[in-house]
Amino acid sequence: MTRLKGWRGRLGLAGLALAAGLAASAGTPGKAEAGGTLIWAMPAEMGLYDPHVACGWLTKNVTHMIFDGLVELDLTDPNATYAKLRPALAEKWEISDDGTVYTFHLRKDVKFHDGTPFNAEVAKWNYDRFSNDKAPHYNKQANAFLGYYARWIASSEVVDEFTFKVTLKEANYEWLQSGQSSCGQPEMVSPAAREKYGDEALPLHPIGTGPFVFVEREQNVKAVIERNPNYWGTPPKLDRLIVRPMQDPSTRLSALRAGEVNMVTEPPWDEIEGLVGEGFTLLTQPNVPSLWYAQFNLKNEALKDPRVRKAINMAINRDELAKQIFKGTARGEYGMLAAGNFAYDAKFQPFGYDPEQAKKLLAEAGFKEGTEIEFDLFDYGWGEQWEKWVQRDLKKVGINVKLNKMEWISYLGKWLQGMQNPTAMNSMGWGWSVPLWTTLVTRCDHQAPNGWNMGAYCNDKVDALYNEARKTRDEAKATELYRQANQIVMGEDAAFLPVVSYYNPILLAPNVTGFVNAQENWYDFTLVSVEEKK
Repeated sequence: MTRLKGWRGRLGLAGLALAAGLAASAGTPGKAEAGGTLIWAMPAEMGLYDPHVACGWLTKNVTHMIFDGLVELDLTDPNATYAKLRPALAEKWEISDDGTVYTFHLRKDVKFHDGTPFNAEVAKWNYDRFSNDKAPHYNKQANAFLGYYARWIASSEVVDEFTFKVTLKEANYEWLQSGQSSCGQPEMVSPAAREKYGDEALPLHPIGTGPFVFVEREQNVKAVIERNPNYWGTPPKLDRLIVRPMQDPSTRLSALRAGEVNMVTEPPWDEIEGLVGEGFTLLTQPNVPSLWYAQFNLKNEALKDPRVRKAINMAINRDELAKQIFKGTARGEYGMLAAGNFAYDAKFQPFGYDPEQAKKLLAEAGFKEGTEIEFDLFDYGWGEQWEKWVQRDLKKVGINVKLNKMEWISYLGKWLQGMQNPTAMNSMGWGWSVPLWTTLVTRCDHQAPNGWNMGAYCNDKVDALYNEARKTRDEAKATELYRQANQIVMGEDAAFLPVVSYYNPILLAPNVTGFVNAQENWYDFTLVSVEEKK
């Protein structure tokens, strides 16, 4: 029986080992008896439990345990460079030679939590919901959230009971993996549930085919999911997962120390070393696609000259910022290809920390010393520490920065509309397991409010490289094309201010085993066990 109290829909998103002496890894060793309850103190409330309109890493952590897609990311290897696709509801699939037709061969033994059988008709029903505006159950909001994925679809069809085909408008070899996103997820929802509850109430009654079944949710208090005894795949070890939103970092740590929770994300960085000393397990993941950056508003008069934008990049001491603020849970980043995808280049650095050269570039550009620019940022439970560092470094070269801090939901609403003057910069933490993400935040035809390019950046040469890359089946060739584009975006145009790649530090109680901090911002909870206290 499911219960839900006080819930109303909200959106939630988030954005090296530790320094010597702190042992950190991506997975916990050893095995424990299956079972137990994992209680996670997360830094914010989640969004809607309808994968087609869900947005945010925190939300994805629950929805991808309730719902399955045709494919999924393999999140079981903490040492992989990036997460790769593996079969889920599709046992296998083929891609046509021209890269436009995807044929999925579906599992025959799958049922939704409400008993509805899964088959090709259901797969098409789901794809029609977010991609076919002629379908009676088409959901415009789902199409908006899944636009990055649905925009490529020309048609979908049922070949037979367990064969489903999708035809794209043009070749895109990253299309399938691009669906492994936290904002709009092409996972399978029960048509019977949607018929019963309608689109508005469906998130209150999430029914999928996944390894966990929804039990209850109380807004800003907790959500509970339990092991699905009829799961088609390997059953979870956990009996249940409870997530508890706790925005205040000290509250999360107090709950961990008191044994009220046994997992904490976004721990205060300056307290991590002490907590490890107390016996808690720290996991980090240097290959997670979690790029923290600021985008420049190219419509803002102060930032139109690329020399000013290059100067801002040169003025920030990223490496020291990562060391002093993040305490070894991040590294300085200089490009807009996030870690955790095949095209990432950890050595990319078109310009480093050089405040004197920054001053010269500002003078050449005629930038008036002391000019103030506005920087929008969001409160996610850690304060504006890195943004204040940026503010201090820019003041040293003659740029005054006004920080505009907002609660996350308000910030996201403004962010999705794109930057408007007087805002000159805004912040975000994001990234995907495919370089296609970079195109979504930089392409000319992805400018807000119809895309995620929030600063009106546009360079036709960059878009041409992207077009060639996505049509290229050869990963090495695609990598070279994406890196050429990155060189233009940052080396020539300096359209962004990448700051750090974040390692997603997680603290676990000693009785939690099997947890893998993989190359994404969500986790495979089927692997985890918790030894209950006697």
